[in-house]
Amino acid sequence: MKPTLSIIIPTWNTADITKKCIDTILKHTPTGFVQIIIVDNGSTDDTQEKLGKLKEITYIRNDSNLGFSKGNNVGAKKALADTLFFLNSDMELVDSTIVDMVEYFRINPDIGLLGPKFLNPDLSPQGSVMPPQTATNAFKEYWLGITNSYTKYTPNTAVPISVWAVSGGAVMIRTNDYKKVGGWDEKYFFYYEDLELCRQIRKLGKQVIYYPQCQVIHRHGASGTTVATAQNQWRRLIPSSIKYHGYFNHYLINGVIWLSQKLHLPLTK
Repeated sequence: MKPTLSIIIPTWNTADITKKCIDTILKHTPTGFVQIIIVDNGSTDDTQEKLGKLKEITYIRNDSNLGFSKGNNVGAKKALADTLFFLNSDMELVDSTIVDMVEYFRINPDIGLLGPKFLNPDLSPQGSVMPPQTATNAFKEYWLGITNSYTKYTPNTAVPISVWAVSGGAVMIRTNDYKKVGGWDEKYFFYYEDLELCRQIRKLGKQVIYYPQCQVIHRHGASGTTVATAQNQWRRLIPSSIKYHGYFNHYLINGVIWLSQKLHLPLTK
């Protein structure tokens, strides 16, 4: 029987965290509802030993760390459902509201991308929505102290709303739309690939929606620190920003932020 949802989870040296993510999915979804695809990006820990033989999942092992975007694309090739859910390995479902999220997505064809509400391990809100990444918005937040203008935030809403972009840690997209935009852009190894995917969805004329009724715990950084080393993450951040913004906007935005920090702005809030 064809699954309703294919969940793609890339992992690199996060065996136990990934296993916990899988367990919460199986606990909170009906039998046969999901296809769980684990993409092991060449882990050197016991990931293959602990996850490779699980009957409940489709396990893919790459020979090396292909990065977040390419790893997701490799996993999507094995997806059987009409709806895809890309999920970080450091995520946990807290209840069965993902089923409602899929149904909401199904009856709203104008939506291109859907993101749930993120929670910290203590169940406090964690920012997962991004405003337009412009120099003007950076100035508003870093110079004028207007919060939620540039950095990630949690919208104050209990109902779905249209937003500019959502974090790539947990995103739902139709298989057809995923194919239309060419999947995750593999020029981004790590960082900015979620902003690019949201941009491509908006180019299709579809909405990016924040769906707070579905909540997921995100153990922030638990997977990111293993997808790439801290040194490599820093090295890739700037090139990814340049690829996304272009040279002029990259240096303009970062100049606005850097100068505000040198001047210890904002002086008042």
